[in-house]
Order: sequence, then C-alpha cells, then structure tokens
Amino acid sequence: MVSATLSSMSRASLWLTRFFLYTVILAFSIAIDGVMGKKGDNVWNTTLLYNGKVFDFCAYKASAMKAIEYNFIGNPPTCMYVIALASTSFIVYFILWVLTIVDVFYRFLSKYWPGELFTNIWMVCWWLIGAIVVTSQRPSSAVENTMGISKDIKAIEALSWINFVFSLFMVIVTFVNGAIDARDRVDASFGKAEYHQPPTSEQADA
Repeated sequence: MVSATLSSMSRASLWLTRFFLYTVILAFSIAIDGVMGKKGDNVWNTTLLYNGKVFDFCAYKASAMKAIEYNFIGNPPTCMYVIALASTSFIVYFILWVLTIVDVFYRFLSKYWPGELFTNIWMVCWWLIGAIVVTSQRPSSAVENTMGISKDIKAIEALSWINFVFSLFMVIVTFVNGAIDARDRVDASFGKAEYHQPPTSEQADA
C-alpha cells in the first residue's frame, strides 16, 4: 500500500516536471523564431536598406556595417539554420507535449518511454550544436551597437543554452520515469503470479 502510494506520488511529480519543461522549451523555441522572424529587430532582414543599398542582412558572423560589393552582410545561411533549429524543436516538443497530456488518460508515452528517451537524447545534441553555432557566430560589437540588436542576440544565445540544459534534464526525467514504470510492471507481474499460485500442501491440509 505504501509502495503503491509512493509510486503514484513519484509518477505525478515526474509528469508535472515533464509537462513544465516541455512547455518552457516550446515557449523558448517560439521566442527564438519570433525574434528571428521579425524584420524590425534586424537580426535577419532580407531587405535591409543601408547606405542607399538593399542588403540581405544576417547579424550572425557580421563584422562590419559598410557598403560592399556583395548583396549581403553577415552569414544568411546561419539565420536560416537558427530558424530551422527553433522550428524543428517546436514540432518535436509539441508532439511530446501533446503525448504527455494524453498520458494522463492513457499511458502511451510512459509505456513506450525508450522512444521518448531517444528523442530527448537527440534533442540534447540538436540544441548543443545550435547553442554552439549561435555563440561562435555572434556578430561583432560594432554591428550589434549600430543595428541595436545586442539584446536580441544575447536573448537567442541564452534561450538556446537554456533549451539545451532543459533537454538534458529531460533525458534524466524520462529515464527515471521509465525506470519507475518498468519496476511497477515487474511488481504487477509478481503480484499476479502470487495470486494465481496454487496452494501448498500445508495450506490444503489446513
């Protein structure tokens, strides 16, 4: 009875933790896409008018704001990558978020927890690479100051590292949740075996 109660409390705590972390990662992924997609913030502006010329401006890897012979400033592919980074994260974690809610009524995600564990391990690698990219390709301070994007760049960088840490924590939570589920299944199997066990000779004589 006590063991069952503790198991139920553990499940509830782990469910709340999973639901909270998935919600936060979802929100942060949307926030990154929001900053990247808003041209007015100038982190990525494909039609930036500067010094009388239109540029495809991407803040990442940009080292100077000056009219040059090319039609772009910075590294536009990196901006496309950051959009894909956050968008993919949103899709994956939205699916896990929905399945976590479904888990309350039907234990699907907990039953197939190795799949959830593998997905979270993959997302740890996904966000680690993403966080390294946005950090290593940060624009120069001159570009940040000229364009007024210092806060936006720091926000994207911070949210990327936070998502990495939270996805790493989700690996631990998913593993613990799976271990508890596996233990409960074993206990339930032993309980059924004891229930159907035929009586011993001493019990029959009594």
